[in-house]
Amino acid sequence: MAVPDMTFLNSWLLWVTIPLALALITICVLGWRRSKDTATWIRRGLMGACVVLLGLTPATTIYTQEQASNAEYYFVFDLTGSMGAEDWNGHSQRIEGAKEDMRDIIEKNPGARYSIIGFSSTAAEQLPLTTDSRAVLSWLDTVHRESTLYSQGSSINRPVETLEKALASSAERNPQNVRVVLLFTDGESTNHVDSSSEDRADYTAIADYVDDGYVFGYGTTEGAPMLRSYGGEDENEYINDPATGQPGISKLNEEALTDVADQLGIDYVHRTEPGGAGELVRDVPFEMLAGDGREERGVHNPILWPIGLALIALVGWELWHLTPRLAALGRQT
Repeated sequence: MAVPDMTFLNSWLLWVTIPLALALITICVLGWRRSKDTATWIRRGLMGACVVLLGLTPATTIYTQEQASNAEYYFVFDLTGSMGAEDWNGHSQRIEGAKEDMRDIIEKNPGARYSIIGFSSTAAEQLPLTTDSRAVLSWLDTVHRESTLYSQGSSINRPVETLEKALASSAERNPQNVRVVLLFTDGESTNHVDSSSEDRADYTAIADYVDDGYVFGYGTTEGAPMLRSYGGEDENEYINDPATGQPGISKLNEEALTDVADQLGIDYVHRTEPGGAGELVRDVPFEMLAGDGREERGVHNPILWPIGLALIALVGWELWHLTPRLAALGRQT
């Protein structure tokens, strides 16, 4: 329920408004003492009061209670080549399943704050915390896997440092909020440049910042070939295994994903078909952990038009009063 209140916005600085008010009061008092024309100087005093009120700018403040989520969702999204493997929901690419799950989570959990950290050969915060769900959906509509030509291999640990910085910054600014980490990946690490297929999951550095979340795994243990990517639409050809010359097979690494979930104290879920991700995240009890999720907001509504109308009326009265005198002075000259 809205509750109105009165306040002053002070459109003019007080060191301007206060001396002006004192000066107008002094002029009106001295003018009245000199002429004893009470009606005239009351009218002029009211005109001065209107001018001062315009400077003070009275306004009503309406406070409303709005339902506001205090959850922060950190979407950690795998953009490596293996997410192009065609073993999600039949023969669809894994990345399509991850995108569909993210859309479902946003739809089922409106009003939260969202951040996106994408990782492939590098990791980066691609969208800082925002309440604009449209920005997240736009990212989903435009993002592609990394180009196969420039891939530097994948590592399950690659997003940890970037995610830690984002979580630590949020914890410092808003310690009362609840941070929910949602990892979308197949858990695969590959031998290439600065990564190794022997990489062990290590997310212990961020465990203290994570209140809840899920590790979503995509793909199958049998694996599937991976479509090549050129940083845009996928081409109708597959990534070859250099050792055999045949299409390489990417397999879901559930052991690594289970390790991540255990280290963070959250659940691992194998995602094989559409639906259900939004309901899972909606069950995160963030309101129990950090208050009732209500937020009080105030909106200022300046009240200037009544003062303006009164000033116009008083100026019109003053002109009506002065016109005969001005006409008389004209005739004398």
